[in-house]
Amino acid sequence: MAQTETTLLRTFLDSGAPAGSTDYTTLVVIHGWGFHGGNFKKLIPLASKSDARIVLPNRRDYPGSIPFTTEERAEFARLADTPAGSPGATERMEVVMKERAREFYDYLVDLVKAGGVVRAQGKKGGLVLAGWSLGATWLSALLTHVASFPVRDVDLKEYVRRIVYYDASYVCHGYIIPKGLYHPLHDPTLAPAEKTEQFGKWVSAYFAHGDVERSGIAALESRHYLESPSPTITRMTADEIAESAYPAPGEQGGSEHGIAMASITHGTYASLRKGAFLLRDLPSGTDDWRDVEIRYLWGDASTWEMPLAYRTLFEELEETRKAGRAVRKVEWVRFRGANHFAHWDLPDKTLREFLGDDAEVQ
Repeated sequence: MAQTETTLLRTFLDSGAPAGSTDYTTLVVIHGWGFHGGNFKKLIPLASKSDARIVLPNRRDYPGSIPFTTEERAEFARLADTPAGSPGATERMEVVMKERAREFYDYLVDLVKAGGVVRAQGKKGGLVLAGWSLGATWLSALLTHVASFPVRDVDLKEYVRRIVYYDASYVCHGYIIPKGLYHPLHDPTLAPAEKTEQFGKWVSAYFAHGDVERSGIAALESRHYLESPSPTITRMTADEIAESAYPAPGEQGGSEHGIAMASITHGTYASLRKGAFLLRDLPSGTDDWRDVEIRYLWGDASTWEMPLAYRTLFEELEETRKAGRAVRKVEWVRFRGANHFAHWDLPDKTLREFLGDDAEVQ
């Protein structure tokens, strides 16, 4: 069903409602860096048998959605080049990500208004929102700022019943990369083109980590990935990559690159992590969705950023809770044998992890 022309995020793929169902779940997945909604297309044929409607929007500057203006992209690039601590930069980046959260919020409101989304009915119906990799920061921005957004003709709280952090990145939670862990984008021995090529293989590879629960960072393999299974991207055809990848926003001067670099420099990602997971006292009549189920899904064969993001956030929230501070209740789920592209290599299992109630809760 068509959304209004005022929606800045647009739907790239939509499975439609399953025939004959009145209590189906609508799954909305926010993509990550460089790969857009088309990278989740293998979920679409599975929707009906899962009693689900699957909606794959593209964020701004990705195919089909409304691009940022030249002035907006220039501002993101300027903020990325502005030194940390510069007057007003931190505050401006908070606003930039609040604007991104509002765009997503408005998209969901328009999706409901257009029809085809049923209200949550216990563990049936409603909306499940999933954010993959960098896309998880859009979830954090939404949770941080949703209490400030006005509720008018659609109360999303009646629809949203689960939020899934899907293989969220360590860096995109605002944590600083530990020394000794390899990352191809920071490898001084690689030329720029080589960094891009190696990153694609590295981020879509399978890694044999040790026991991150017991050993933490020491258990992580950061450089050498498995030969079998081979990196997902090496098994994708040229057409499949063309249909699901769009590198322009992540290139130097692109909006994705500018927002990400500025968010790291000015502490925006860390601020959003705290805003999303640490609960605050709210003014009367506002709602930060603290009763909505949060599922944190991490692939144990993903590149080191994802297992370490899980373990670091888990420990942080446990320590905060013990100190007497209120935090969100989180369901931690280990996705065994999954790499960062589980939605491509294991689409059936991935969909069950998003929608099911029998996940391996830790």
